[in-house]
Amino acid sequence: MSENRYDLSFLKRISGEDQAFIIDMLDTFRNTAPGIVDKMELFARRKKYEALSREAHRFIPGVTFLGVKDLEKDLIDIEENAKNLENLEKLPELLISVRKNVDSLIQCFIDDFNLGSC
Repeated sequence: MSENRYDLSFLKRISGEDQAFIIDMLDTFRNTAPGIVDKMELFARRKKYEALSREAHRFIPGVTFLGVKDLEKDLIDIEENAKNLENLEKLPELLISVRKNVDSLIQCFIDDFNLGSC
């Protein structure tokens, strides 16, 4: 496994170890996650905190399925801070961390599962 820590045991369990299903889920993440992060960054720049909170909330289950605990925690922090209008000064740092984790995770999937480049 690559540097970024992920755990596919949940996906394996729900798919009955169906490798094609797992690859499809990883490929879907690869194709959708960057756009989600783009939206989150835009909402933060425009100070649309309610929209930012909702977008983070919607992204969490997809990350949870992949067992990426640090990314999941950052998204929960973004969701809660934006929703409650608390610690807003931490949002830029959290979003940078989310972007780096998503990019790294996608590269791990490309490397580990031979997904090919985007």
